[in-house]
Amino acid sequence: MISLFTAIEIPQLLRSQLTALQSADDGAWDANWVPEENFHITIAYIGPVEEPLAAEIDGELSRIRAGGFEARLRGVNAFGGAKPQMMHARVEPSHHLSYLHEKTVTILRRLGVTIERSKYVPHVTLARPRQAPPERVQRWIAANNLFDSGPFPVDRFVLFSSHKTGEGRHYEPERDYPLGPALI
Repeated sequence: MISLFTAIEIPQLLRSQLTALQSADDGAWDANWVPEENFHITIAYIGPVEEPLAAEIDGELSRIRAGGFEARLRGVNAFGGAKPQMMHARVEPSHHLSYLHEKTVTILRRLGVTIERSKYVPHVTLARPRQAPPERVQRWIAANNLFDSGPFPVDRFVLFSSHKTGEGRHYEPERDYPLGPALI
């Protein structure tokens, strides 16, 4: 079994900027901060699959035809309401990103992969608070909500495998899928 997901990698300069957002935390509350090398924008979570199915998924994903585009991160937020479960940088809505998500989900369902039916909210996970006081999370959001990455080019998407380690998870790029020339 191999655990897979598709995503867009974050450029190195932007990774450093996101790490700076994490260091804005004063350390007074417990959060599992995501390491810089794990920053990404998930397109679709696939989950654990057998190797033959992974090969089929790879073959089908390689057939996706889409143009490159620009993505942008603007602001931060948290999922989970009164009990914040995940703090993230928001991804500006993009029909290009939604298209990639829809095409990927269609392929996965056709191959028999069960995909959670929830609204697609692209984001970059920054932390998973552990029993963080909601007011502390809200202060962190207020202090960092003007974050704006500016546009950055997206010329490919990636199939990643996810591996448990002693410190959390390690994501390994398995295959890149280039996108065509940027569509304006």
